[in-house]
Amino acid sequence: MERKNVTAVLIISIAAYLTLTLTCLAGFVSASDTTLEVEISVVGVQNLYGFDFTLTYNSAILDLVDRTPLLPWSPNLILRNVVNEVEGTYNLAAVALAPATPYDGTTKLAKITFLYTDTGDDGLSLTETALTDSYGYPIPYTIDGMQIQAIPVHDVAVIGITGTPRGAYQGDPINVQVVVRNKGNFEETFEVTVYADADEVVIGDEYIVGTQQVSGLAAKTTQTLDFVWDTSDVAYGTYWLSALAPPVEGETLVADNFLKCGDHIGGIYAPLQVRQSANLSLNISVILLGVCLVAFGTFEVKRYWFP
Repeated sequence: MERKNVTAVLIISIAAYLTLTLTCLAGFVSASDTTLEVEISVVGVQNLYGFDFTLTYNSAILDLVDRTPLLPWSPNLILRNVVNEVEGTYNLAAVALAPATPYDGTTKLAKITFLYTDTGDDGLSLTETALTDSYGYPIPYTIDGMQIQAIPVHDVAVIGITGTPRGAYQGDPINVQVVVRNKGNFEETFEVTVYADADEVVIGDEYIVGTQQVSGLAAKTTQTLDFVWDTSDVAYGTYWLSALAPPVEGETLVADNFLKCGDHIGGIYAPLQVRQSANLSLNISVILLGVCLVAFGTFEVKRYWFP
């Protein structure tokens, strides 16, 4: 029987620009002694620290005769390297061990050799596939037929904001701390702006406390930013503090980019000299008012409070 070489390429995309490529080099499938070699590769991966995949095949026509893990780290640990001829599956799972460096780039993960024992559909497919990064978080993906399409995750968030002291005299500083987190799997650079708002309903009346840039925040890490609010020209009253990190390129999960302080700060009050002057004026007015009205019976004086 005449043999023909056929090449089947099964492309599986994983993580940002990530592709698992199955390259199958085989003889004509109707030949009972034809071999089939499958190479599983990861392409364009970032921060890879572990993987797990199951290759399914039709064991009625394929006999798995050899499998070779090709791991991109050293040291490493192979968790599973198991063939189930009854179910027609091959499962390989492995992780890097410290002090191994997370892998970035393109490399082969395994080479599997089959022998055709009969003709028919080989049933090759990847199932239960997973990649993890060095922080233990999964690298997400979607499967479309024989492709696992990359879902790059860009996600920054404001996760905390506090202001102290909760009240200050006009002109005194208020210290504001903001905590941001990179929830994605890419290093991110972005700005964070803190606002003070007296009226939550009115848009555009906020004071800008300050803006800082976060540079090169690694995936799955947090950073604390310190702001100082100069209240010299701030009107008296109570204020809500909030922080905003505008979406980075490619970010779609934006609900957590803005965070308002759980409670308003105590407020901005008149400076001490203004308070003393106001209290003195009030006391004199009360005395004069009392003298003038004492002949006309009882009266009530409202007491104004300054902290």
